[in-house]
Amino acid sequence: MVNNNPGRVMAIDIGDRWLGVAISDPLRIIAAPHSCIKCEDDKEIIKEVCRLVETNEIALLVAGMPRSMNGSTGPQASKITQLVKKMARKVKVPVVFQDERLTTTQAQAIMANRKLKQSTRDDAFAAAIILQEYLNANVHSGNII
Repeated sequence: MVNNNPGRVMAIDIGDRWLGVAISDPLRIIAAPHSCIKCEDDKEIIKEVCRLVETNEIALLVAGMPRSMNGSTGPQASKITQLVKKMARKVKVPVVFQDERLTTTQAQAIMANRKLKQSTRDDAFAAAIILQEYLNANVHSGNII
């Protein structure tokens, strides 16, 4: 997806009850965890994402796509795809998918290294990994997003 609009990129890690959010710096070099938001349903997830896109001047939204280790998609991927399609009709920026395999495991390792409490949610860290992988594959390789 080509997006010539300057601005930050936001990634989301959609779970059953929690939404992990990460946002890039304005130059789209570094991803940082932003927040974990408890959402009761798809409508609330879409509302929160629209709010965050607007308040943080987001130019592109990256949604984590759950995949099996062999690359296949299952029921959770279908659920996320349907939700993101609804979301894409509401947000005012382009939306793309990024593979999220192993991001939760990586996020938990980062949190353990930082000696964060086990009760701390890992969703925002997972979203930051999704976003950094997207940035590395696109911005850092010279692709325009």
